[in-house]
Amino acid sequence: MTTIVLGLDGGCFELIQPWIDDNSLPTFAKMTEDGVAEDMQSCLPPVTCPNWQCYATGTNPGRLGVFWWESVDREKQKIENRSTAGDFNGVHYWHLLEDKTAVINLPTSYPPAEIDGIHIAGGPGAEQTGYTYPESLEVQLKEEYDYAVHPEKMSLLSGNDPDNECVEEIYDLIEMRFDVLESELSTGEYELIHITVFYLNVLQHFYWDMGVVKKAWEKIDDRVARLLSHEELDNLFVMSDHGSNEIRTTFRINTWLEQHDYLQTESGISDYLYGAGITQERVRPILAKLGVEWWARRLLPERVQMYLPSEEGSVDKSAKEDVINWERSRAVASGQGPVYVLSEDPQQREQIANELVNDLEDLTDEDGNPVFDQVLPGSEVYDGPYSDLGPDVVLDQASGVHIEGKIGNESMFESPSKWHGENKDTGMFIAYGSDIDGTTELSDLHILDLAPTLLHLHGAAVPRVMEGEVRRELFEPDSVPATQEVTQTDAQYGDSVDTQTIDHNVTDRLEDLGYME
Repeated sequence: MTTIVLGLDGGCFELIQPWIDDNSLPTFAKMTEDGVAEDMQSCLPPVTCPNWQCYATGTNPGRLGVFWWESVDREKQKIENRSTAGDFNGVHYWHLLEDKTAVINLPTSYPPAEIDGIHIAGGPGAEQTGYTYPESLEVQLKEEYDYAVHPEKMSLLSGNDPDNECVEEIYDLIEMRFDVLESELSTGEYELIHITVFYLNVLQHFYWDMGVVKKAWEKIDDRVARLLSHEELDNLFVMSDHGSNEIRTTFRINTWLEQHDYLQTESGISDYLYGAGITQERVRPILAKLGVEWWARRLLPERVQMYLPSEEGSVDKSAKEDVINWERSRAVASGQGPVYVLSEDPQQREQIANELVNDLEDLTDEDGNPVFDQVLPGSEVYDGPYSDLGPDVVLDQASGVHIEGKIGNESMFESPSKWHGENKDTGMFIAYGSDIDGTTELSDLHILDLAPTLLHLHGAAVPRVMEGEVRRELFEPDSVPATQEVTQTDAQYGDSVDTQTIDHNVTDRLEDLGYME
């Protein structure tokens, strides 16, 4: 018998509850009625990277060493992508299970590590080749399912056009993931199977609650119904890395930093491209329609691609690094919450961080609505050996707010355009199965609780480095996981997985998906 963990990137009850109530999602209605269904807190910032790794390791970003899709190196004055497996410190909990595990489409796990079972990497950081362990599995997936990690025409995604070829590609990817899951479940070989449906949240970002998003959830509902009737299934856990909500306004944090003398910029290559009318919005859709998008991206160096400005002339990541005046600037921000003080002096860093907290915590938009739920010093959010490398201030964006991290826009606030849905720090959790007490109510559930709870369910010791709680109240009162004491271990659990060195050629996908804004 097998435990399945179904990860739905960006899944939340705020979006799907109306569809549960009108019976558009009958399987989710059944699970929430007969099982345990609760909101679940994510780590900050509530983003795919790092929250899938937070879930898988049971540790916060201060121990993982990754805080968002990009890192700001104060000493080297560089901004670099941080989303592949070797960037993270820690070991996935399934390595501590006794029997075989299948991992399907886990974001931020490329290149995949050796495992007792199979591992298929996914998410923006994965490439279209080299994404499986064992290596031979890739050929098998291609032959049996025409498997792909990504859609081919991501540049066609637009918040104003839900009727495009990429949406259909994403539907195919969702079905493909479940095809692989059902096949592996039928073998009866696995103690646990984890699967992530990543591109679900991409649809939510661009189209929020439009019909194309509802259709994706209906497809998932149909496939989950088939899982519940499978003879090999023991317990099903549905979870998300974070939640989502509709965007009301976009706040440009680096524009605010410029206007308040925290950030100083200078001209760069992107300014000349913008003056010549060469922008991302003009170049990438043309390549997609011509069918040469992936070919062009593989030939063009990442830095060349990143110098392409947006239609408004703004830039991000490598190009952002190029326009920052590092000597005169005091702070710079990523999207969705992290703010970095650029001073290397500890006392000065703390002083500037405190100034930022005081200046930002009561900020409102043009209609008088709060921009943040919380403005927190990084020291209150993160704990671990890598905390000092992380952001000095963390902005917990308020409901309806998208924090954009580009540099170069003149206006601080803007109406939503590319995205219509944004992440929030409340995700979803459902537990359903033979060991689950459907009458229980879980309070203060956190994403870090899942790894220790799953280890305990399977009779494995929980490493003390894991920060969450074993939620024994989740299980039937007379069941083994409810009555058995939690065992802990001091086993070493902190070294990075040994992975091959790769070129971080992923920022183009992040850009198309809107994560680098």
